[in-house]
Amino acid sequence: MNKILVATVSILVFLQLAVAAKKDPVYRDARRNGAQTKIELHIHDDDGTPVPDAKIKAYLGMNFRPLGTWIDGTTDTNGVFVLEGKTCGDEIEVFVAKDGYYGSHVVYCYAKMGEERDVKDGKWQPYGAVEKIVLRRIVNPALTSVGGQFVHTRRLNEWIGYDLEKRDFVSPFGAGIVVDFDVLIEWNGKWFPDYNGMGVRLRFKEPYSGYYSCDANSMSDFKGPYAANPQNEFLQEARFFEVITNGQQVECHRFDLKKCWVVRSRCKVDESGRLLESHYSIVHRIGYSGSSDGTGGFRVIGAFNPTPNDTNLEPKVPKRQR
Repeated sequence: MNKILVATVSILVFLQLAVAAKKDPVYRDARRNGAQTKIELHIHDDDGTPVPDAKIKAYLGMNFRPLGTWIDGTTDTNGVFVLEGKTCGDEIEVFVAKDGYYGSHVVYCYAKMGEERDVKDGKWQPYGAVEKIVLRRIVNPALTSVGGQFVHTRRLNEWIGYDLEKRDFVSPFGAGIVVDFDVLIEWNGKWFPDYNGMGVRLRFKEPYSGYYSCDANSMSDFKGPYAANPQNEFLQEARFFEVITNGQQVECHRFDLKKCWVVRSRCKVDESGRLLESHYSIVHRIGYSGSSDGTGGFRVIGAFNPTPNDTNLEPKVPKRQR
């Protein structure tokens, strides 16, 4: 009870502060009519080396598109571009591109709920802030697309093999051929008041198969590592599940969008148990869903390396060319 009371008081204080900020006439005028902003963009590569002559395309929002201003430019010899203009502060979008690099995309906001910035002398604060953006080099692209569609099944609460290369369940449940891991979609096929939770479990059954997680580069079109690390510990079970007890959500796990997975599968071993061959994949997101007809849906957004024992995880074509 005390925890609920403390949480409620904290929420009320937070909302009061947010409302108070919105009532400030200077801030309110900046949100309505705009104020000046200045952001010093420092563009560098994976090693921290400045990237000169990178193309910048930035959008300074004025409440709703198409209102606002697009600004084009290039970085100087030090990899710096100074973005200046008028904005209502709710959307500042920056695209960075250069031949030989994967594109980067960053969104800034002065008016995020609970984190509203100050406005002084008609300028968003901090005025002249330095923001660093990484342009990742194109080194040895090999993998194909990173897309992934939902595939559906009526075989709920049963393990079904999933093919990462085909991004589908294996036959007879889909067009997949080789099992990279098994999927179990947990759901009773009902909604409230009879809903008892929905989730998905994954398991790798082959020796040496599994996954490990690593940080995702959220600003870059290329988010994963350049190559898999075969020496890492590859976990063999994962669970994403929402537990409902007496109508209350008490536990909820989702795929962390700030992370990605490196997957090892299709492992072959010799008579002594030594790993001879395997395939590596990159997984950026795992999703699951349920439909009113009692079917479950599952998808993987990632890419599969078809070459045995090749640890390369770099995509062949950047997602966005600008």
